[in-house]
Amino acid sequence: MKILNIILFLILSSLCFAQIQIEYLNDVPEEFKEKYFSQKRDYNPLQVGNTWQYYYEDNNEYWTTKIVKDSLINGNQYFKKIYYETDPPTRNFISWERNDTISGVSFMLDFQDANQNGNFLEELPLDSLENQYWSYYTTYKYSFNAPFFWSGEKTTHVKDTSWVRIEGDTVISRSFEIVEQFWMEEIIEKFGIFWNWSESPARYCTGAIINGRQYGTIVSVDENVKTKPTGFFLGNNYPNPYNPTTTITYSIPQTPNQSLAKIRLLVYDILGRVIATLVDEMKPSGTYSVTFNAQGLASGVYYYALISESNVITKPMILIK
Repeated sequence: MKILNIILFLILSSLCFAQIQIEYLNDVPEEFKEKYFSQKRDYNPLQVGNTWQYYYEDNNEYWTTKIVKDSLINGNQYFKKIYYETDPPTRNFISWERNDTISGVSFMLDFQDANQNGNFLEELPLDSLENQYWSYYTTYKYSFNAPFFWSGEKTTHVKDTSWVRIEGDTVISRSFEIVEQFWMEEIIEKFGIFWNWSESPARYCTGAIINGRQYGTIVSVDENVKTKPTGFFLGNNYPNPYNPTTTITYSIPQTPNQSLAKIRLLVYDILGRVIATLVDEMKPSGTYSVTFNAQGLASGVYYYALISESNVITKPMILIK
C-alpha cells in the first residue's frame, strides 16, 4: 500500500460526510490481475446522466459535475460535462470530452482556444492514466476556469497506483498532480475522480451516478444555489456548440450606493463586428439568462461580451449547422 493513499484514506475515513464505501488494498491475487489487465480500462466514464458530487468543507457546499448530452463533432462522439459551482449562483464551466479507446487518452474539444492558436475545433489531451508510475504527460485539463485554474498547457505527474475496493468492486486507483496548479487528484477506474486537493481540506466525492449505478447520496444542485450574486460574471453559453439557439447566463453584483447598473450584452463575429445586441439597459443586481438565436448566420466562431461601466468579459461560442 502506498504511503500517500494510506494518509488520504485515513483523512477521508475520519470525515463524517464521506458516504461512499471505499477500501485501499495491499494487493490482489495474481489471477485477478491477469484477467483485469487483459481488459480495456476506463478512467473517465462518459455516459449521459453520469454525475459526481464533491463536498467542499471550507464553504460548506457541494460542487457537482454532470454529463448532460452527447454529440458527434468532427466525426467523434463527445460528451458535454457541466461543472456546477455556487459562487456566484448558477456559475458553471463546460467541457466537451471523449475517450480514445485505443490509446487510453481522454481529450477535450478546444472550443475556448486554450492553446491560443485560433483553432476552436481541435482536441487537446486531458488524462493519460495508462502512463507509468512517476512519469509525466501534457494536459489542458481545467483550462476553462482561469484564473482559478491555470489556463493552457500544463504538466501532469503520475504519482501513485493502488488497488481499491469501492462499493464492492475491485479496481485500480491512480493519483497524480497537475504540477503548475499544485492540484492533486485521485481517479478510480470505472468511477472517475474520487477526490481533489489544492489546499487543505480535500474535496471528496460523497455521491455519484455512474452508468446508471448510484454511489452515496446526491444533493440537488438547486438546493445548493446561493440567492445573491457576489461578482460580475458571464457564464458559458449552453449548449455550445449550438444550432440555432443558445442560452447565456450572467450575474450583476450589488454595488454600494447604486441600485442599477448599465449593462450591455453583445454578440460579435470573428471580425469584431456587432451582429446582435441582447441586452442594453439599466439592471438591478441579480442573475439573468437570455437566449441568442443564430438563425440565418453561417457556421463558425462568434463572441459574446458582457459590458458594464467598469468590467468587460468576452467568451467564444461555436455555431455548427
